[in-house]
Amino acid sequence: MKKTDDDLRKGIEDLEKLIEEVKTQNHKEIEKLKKEAKPAGPRQIRIDLATEYSRSLPMNFVVGFLVNFILFFLFLELVGLAEARSVLVYVGLAAVFTAYETLIRRYFFKHQVKIVLYSSGLIFFLLYLVFFYLADLVVLPQAFSFYTYWDPIAFIAAFTVLRFFVKFLYAGAVRKLSGRAKRT
Repeated sequence: MKKTDDDLRKGIEDLEKLIEEVKTQNHKEIEKLKKEAKPAGPRQIRIDLATEYSRSLPMNFVVGFLVNFILFFLFLELVGLAEARSVLVYVGLAAVFTAYETLIRRYFFKHQVKIVLYSSGLIFFLLYLVFFYLADLVVLPQAFSFYTYWDPIAFIAAFTVLRFFVKFLYAGAVRKLSGRAKRT
């Protein structure tokens, strides 16, 4: 009789251990489901200010460079707002401008968001204007120049508006293509 009581106690202890394991496993699964059901953080409203082409910094830089170069060349050369010694000047100007723009945008959106919102983006217009006046008058006076002092202002205004539309179309095309890729 003693042996069956010991066996019975041992069986009951094993069952209690199994019950505890099932309870902890069930609790873990419930917590996991709760985490999946909740949003990752506080609710946020995202405002797309047409700041990036991609979340990847290298991809964003490459696409930004290509768009900037094409628009620089089209506006400055074909519309006749400026002259450059060669097309390579536009390539260098687009590369430096893309890096400059990326740095100032990241700084302002990280540290000075109020300035961007209160100025409605005018701060970027002014900083772009400073960049092109410096490129024209100080950095590249023999290789690149606008025809008149009003041309940089006209160029930046048209460039900003046109680039907004290019970014809008690019984002729409990427969303459409990624939607197709998810369905297949």
